[in-house]
Amino acid sequence: GPGEALLIEVTPPRCDYWNFQLNNHWMESLDYRYHTISLNHAQVRARSDGSVRLVVAHTDPGVPNWIETAGHSQGTMCFRWIRADAHPQPATRVVKLSELPA
Repeated sequence: GPGEALLIEVTPPRCDYWNFQLNNHWMESLDYRYHTISLNHAQVRARSDGSVRLVVAHTDPGVPNWIETAGHSQGTMCFRWIRADAHPQPATRVVKLSELPA
């Protein structure tokens, strides 16, 4: 909701390509022309240990790897790993924007 963020944390596997994308409830891509609704391996800022934290929020919280909801409050999301050597399970949690870790 407004004032909240969904944190998604994962260590991506070794693979040729990966991306994360937000979709509507029919699994259609949100409006990528005007909103950052996806990130891939070349766009994210990874931590020194190789893990990645994605931040899904309605407004820009001023942290790396922000993904916009494009005005949607419901929908689906998807990780895609191409030729991956593993399929890690991302960890998720909802936090208040004011409590968002730096």
